[in-house]
Amino acid sequence: MSMSPNIYQVDKNHYQLRALENTTDILKFIITKARKQREFSEPFDPERISSFQKDEFTYYLYLVNTNELESDWSKFLPAELRATNNFIQQKISLILLVETEFELYAVVGGSAFRMIIPFIDHSFGLNAYDRIIEPDKDELTSIRTRGITGQRIGMNEQFRNEYRIANFTRFGKLPKEIHVKLCRETTDTYFSQLKAKANDRLQITVGAGFKVGKQVDFEDMHYLIQDMALIATQSPKDYLSSYKEINDDKDIYEFKKLLIHKLYNNLAYLYHNSRLPSDRFDFDFCHPKHIDKFYEAETYELKVKTEDGGYRVFATLDDREAIFKCVMDHVVATVGENSEYNFGAYLWTIIVASLKGDKTTASSGFLFYFSAEFTYNNEPVFLIDTKWFYLKEQFITDMIVNSQHIFRTYRAKPGILKFPWDKDVLAKEGLYNMLYDAEANYIVCDTIIVDGVELCDILCYDSKNLYLIHVKAGFNSKIRELSNQVLISARRLKEAVNGKNSTYIERFYERLVSSGRNYDNLNLEKFKKLFKKQISYVMAISSTLNEDLVIEDHMHKYDSNIARFSMIQCSNEMYASYYPLLTYQIPRVSKDTAADE
Repeated sequence: MSMSPNIYQVDKNHYQLRALENTTDILKFIITKARKQREFSEPFDPERISSFQKDEFTYYLYLVNTNELESDWSKFLPAELRATNNFIQQKISLILLVETEFELYAVVGGSAFRMIIPFIDHSFGLNAYDRIIEPDKDELTSIRTRGITGQRIGMNEQFRNEYRIANFTRFGKLPKEIHVKLCRETTDTYFSQLKAKANDRLQITVGAGFKVGKQVDFEDMHYLIQDMALIATQSPKDYLSSYKEINDDKDIYEFKKLLIHKLYNNLAYLYHNSRLPSDRFDFDFCHPKHIDKFYEAETYELKVKTEDGGYRVFATLDDREAIFKCVMDHVVATVGENSEYNFGAYLWTIIVASLKGDKTTASSGFLFYFSAEFTYNNEPVFLIDTKWFYLKEQFITDMIVNSQHIFRTYRAKPGILKFPWDKDVLAKEGLYNMLYDAEANYIVCDTIIVDGVELCDILCYDSKNLYLIHVKAGFNSKIRELSNQVLISARRLKEAVNGKNSTYIERFYERLVSSGRNYDNLNLEKFKKLFKKQISYVMAISSTLNEDLVIEDHMHKYDSNIARFSMIQCSNEMYASYYPLLTYQIPRVSKDTAADE
């Protein structure tokens, strides 16, 4: 008899298992837990755990026979077909644990997967493959991925023959399941006993589990477990993904405390003019799922839980940038600044709701709005859209290389913004933008909002091109906010240009005219013709370092991983779905002034 088993790995360091002394105790715990959660109703009999030794491994089996049930087919089919047939069925579920010297593997049958799913390493199959991967030789058949942020939550991709896994772009994507044909060398090294012919290459499916693409008998599965134990001794190559999502509840609890600690220390920077780098918290603040609805909201309600289980609104704002300070003011006024515990406990009770008119369009807990980077036990950690990730060194290297490539390859034309921006002279972004109000072929669009969307800060055009320029000071966490603004604007503009939101440009023109700003005396038709030119978006960024260093040449000093990551994600999505995205660094002093100095 042959089967096609999926091999999983029990996480013996799981916080509920780590204190258990042996495999029998682990199996008893898993089964008892499943019974309490009504995964099965049969009384648990520890005597039914059977085991035997084979070579260096010990196998443990527990079989669950469920009660006889009437098949759902009996409810689906008409009585005339049911009359002479028996639809009673009994399901068998089993858990087979395999104890090696260092690891504990699991094979399940029937519905037993539900019993072990809380206790397995959900990246085991991917991590095992990462130890034997040959990127230039292995052939990728299909892959299921998810993005760690952005609009694309998940994606399934299939590939033609001889598509090498080296051709798959890994940045910003977290593999969930991979179907791959191993190269001949790897097949021979680790899985030779599964070959039917001398030139066979094994196909595998890896995700939470590890599954070979052929039926095997028990002897073959035993050899496969031996292969997995050998693979576990190899060093990972960190090729598939250079970051790892953190799922351990205990770790996440510690990271949440770290977030509170950062916010608490930031009070000194916020209120007492502390300039210590350790006090300043660099973060992005945005709804974790509904980015558009958060940016397009007309008002924001800040609410706190009440003792009766309801909520009380303590502030209503029309400026999303005022939310953070308003919440901090409220918390300090309520619980003071003397207890970090009370400070954090109160923050967890606060809700931020986005409204259009009287309708709530998005709502979430205040602490779920933060994206930031931390250092924990000397390791870099990302918080993105409520999810936590460990960053491997390769991920940071990739971000530096990719962001440098974007700045160097996709440059806006020289001098597209001719005025320098010294924040000691012009402290606010709006003041800088208004320098272009009197300039021909420039239209200042800053703060002109239509459908909750700011099209750009400065619109620039020539005979062939239209540039929508978004201005931001500092290559830091604020780049994530800038990226969100660019993507939302591009999405709305493309809808307008393609006729899906045909009145958007007209309504924008009306707001522009009523603002009193210069619009080059363009009538509506001439203004609309601007959007028939070649459209490009521009991220225009000024340095906020002590020296005005060129960003792409000094990326290690511009050390915000959030900025790098956001820039890369935005660039990829813009080129894939909307318009070209160009970059421009606004100088702090004019070239003439710099030459004189």
